[in-house]
Amino acid sequence: MYGIVGSPQTSHVPFGVRVRPEGDRPGIPVHLTIACEECRRRKVRCDRQQPSCGLCLSSGVQCQVTTPRPPRGPKRGYLKALQARIATLEGTLLQQQQQQQNTNTSTITIAPEDTTIEGLTFNSDHHPLTWDFPITTDDEPTLQELCQGTAPGTASGTSSLDGGSVQASASPIQGFQTPSDGVGFADAMLDRKMSEISDGLDGINISNLMQADLDQLYFDRVHSFAPVLHQRRYFAWARSMAKTEAQSCLRYAMWTLAASVSAHYQNIGDSLYRYTRRALEGLDSKCMGLAMTEMEQVQAWLLLAIHEFMCVDFTRGWVSAGRAFRLIQLNWLQYSDGADVSLAQTDWVDAEQKRRTFWLAYCLDRFISVRNNSPLTFSEQNTIRLPAPEIEFQNEQPTLTGFLLEAITARDAIVTSTFTECIVVATIIGRALSHRQQSMVDNIYLNESRDFWERHEWINGILTQRMDVFSLNYPIAAQEADPMLLFISMMWRTSVLYMYQLTKSVMHPTEEKRSVLAECTRQSTIAAKEIVSLTNKLSQLNSFKVHPLTPIPLSLCAEFFVSYHELGDTYSKQLQDITEAMHGLMSFSNLGPGLNAYSR
Repeated sequence: MYGIVGSPQTSHVPFGVRVRPEGDRPGIPVHLTIACEECRRRKVRCDRQQPSCGLCLSSGVQCQVTTPRPPRGPKRGYLKALQARIATLEGTLLQQQQQQQNTNTSTITIAPEDTTIEGLTFNSDHHPLTWDFPITTDDEPTLQELCQGTAPGTASGTSSLDGGSVQASASPIQGFQTPSDGVGFADAMLDRKMSEISDGLDGINISNLMQADLDQLYFDRVHSFAPVLHQRRYFAWARSMAKTEAQSCLRYAMWTLAASVSAHYQNIGDSLYRYTRRALEGLDSKCMGLAMTEMEQVQAWLLLAIHEFMCVDFTRGWVSAGRAFRLIQLNWLQYSDGADVSLAQTDWVDAEQKRRTFWLAYCLDRFISVRNNSPLTFSEQNTIRLPAPEIEFQNEQPTLTGFLLEAITARDAIVTSTFTECIVVATIIGRALSHRQQSMVDNIYLNESRDFWERHEWINGILTQRMDVFSLNYPIAAQEADPMLLFISMMWRTSVLYMYQLTKSVMHPTEEKRSVLAECTRQSTIAAKEIVSLTNKLSQLNSFKVHPLTPIPLSLCAEFFVSYHELGDTYSKQLQDITEAMHGLMSFSNLGPGLNAYSR
């Protein structure tokens, strides 16, 4: 082996010169294999002669050679050690995966003592609330898949739900984190297999890609009948790590409702619902005694109530809606506008979202109350302006809208948004409900019918006039193609049926009012047939886009045919069409069976 000249054994040889080993002409100098510093600086070829190379000799500079130099690249054995650590990591994860497949005991649960968003942890001892997300895959995961989640099209992915952490005591890895879009646990999932549950469902984990898909499903299928969110602002705070607990609850409520209108995500809907409801109840307990309630908390309760009407239970949905109603009433000044509202207010979009939140609660209050004849929560006598058109709202273009009374009394055919039309029809049918309740009181205490007929003709006149305006603004072809317009059209005709039933059940007409009763009978017969015609158009729509409260007009129409079959012999065929439509909707909404308890 060659040695460097200058060591104790070869101190007689000039510095920088290599010598051959013993037995091979020892002591004879050879050329250096390292260029001198001057040739390196000039970037020319060095002839490596000693004691001075040719360039240094001709230039008259000292020829210097620096033998020890820092090594390049990683240390010897570093790459092999890193590969061994990676292989060990893969083996450990795969071993844990096989153990979980054999035991099927790992679950993601919410600890009973912690009802907040942050309370989601792994627990294999008790199962108060489980996320039923089994993972089905045919291929063993690679390390890249374990770190980055699943590619689109596979059946599983990392879960990154907000505000919690996932811990597994059996794992040797701590702090194994992956980047996310701002929507995820404070600590990312160790492994997509760590959240595996086998409760008999073919579910999938909620990966970032699935979260984005659920968001899009919400705006595609839910926002049309609950247009309370500004899309860009929602995505702005949804991707932020600084979300409030109310905003997190709202997002889970959106995902819950989006999963209920999607065949692909219905298998995780129950788990999302249980978690969302528990988180909202925990948030309510924290907000006791606070002077203000966040708007997102009200919105979350409203969306959860709609989901419960559709998929859980009518009573549970009505109670949840009542929570939202009370939160609005507790913070009434946040939602009121007044006559002096200007477009230069601090945040027009935020004020518009509050208006829309109130009007959604207002419509829900009236549509459900008319089914079970309960008193109304909100009065139409308020100082909250109507919602702005959807395009202006989403484009953040401040628009000064009018009040409800102005929209109802307007006689010109001004095209308004479908949301405003929904508010108007909810107001008219709410007036019919109040008319019924007042008539029952008058009949018990006063036994007078004069006021009844005055109110009846007044409401019926407004009803007829607004139906004509609606038909002018939205032709029948537009009504049949749009699920929201189809529902509004049904509710207009349901109002006619409700008014007819009121005349038959509450008051007995005098001789001079029999012509009024005959006209009501004619109008109700036409309205019932038109509802049947509109019902037949439901089959031409995407079932997941049908308005979730559609069973309300259908149930009232079916009740009309059953109770007043003396109107004609064709009622049985029309009743059959309505019944078949309600049975068809039962695959997507549980509201129909829940309404049966309130049949009159």
